[in-house]
Amino acid sequence: MKKIKKLLILFLIFILTGCSGNYDININKDLSIDESLYLSLDNNDNVYNKTIKIFDDNKIDRDKYKVKQTSDEIIIEYKEKYNTIDEYILKSKIYHQLIDNISYNKNKKYVDIYIDQYVKIKNQNESSLIGNESDINFLQINIKTPFKVLISNADNISEDTYTWTINQNTDRKKILFQFTKRLNKISYSQIVMLTVLILCIAVLLVRLIKNYQKSQKI
Repeated sequence: MKKIKKLLILFLIFILTGCSGNYDININKDLSIDESLYLSLDNNDNVYNKTIKIFDDNKIDRDKYKVKQTSDEIIIEYKEKYNTIDEYILKSKIYHQLIDNISYNKNKKYVDIYIDQYVKIKNQNESSLIGNESDINFLQINIKTPFKVLISNADNISEDTYTWTINQNTDRKKILFQFTKRLNKISYSQIVMLTVLILCIAVLLVRLIKNYQKSQKI
């Protein structure tokens, strides 16, 4: 198993060259983690066959990945689950392709995640990591949580999803994310949907009452 994980790291380093995609972290209500990686890269240099071979040689479960080929690109999807945030921090191999560590603090009131590191560059020694000029064309890091977020420096926020972007000009990335263990209140979209539903019901009731009153006059 350890050998498989080490080879998977090499695979991830390989596919992160000149790629674009999404890295999604879903924090569930029980504080378990769903991790997923979606990557798109140019379909050249026999990339598809190399990718399939790496997965097969390392006996990665078929239900954890998909590799799709088109005339222009290779699409790679990889998924993993963790029982706790602690397990994710310790065992996830994906985030190590970008940074070394995630600072993590947990107490009775909140969970705090902090990152402030240079983004790794391929083909350079770790001692000389100073930025990202060629590895990643565009990558979005998305954290989704049902809990109330207290602090965040996300580049973009959409309801319960917080997004940070890494591109060719990104040399250092800082991520601040703190949330309580209380579930978030009803979201804005849910409020809108509930309001529309109530209005529709009200209009329907008014029409029914008017039709009933007309029928009584006859």
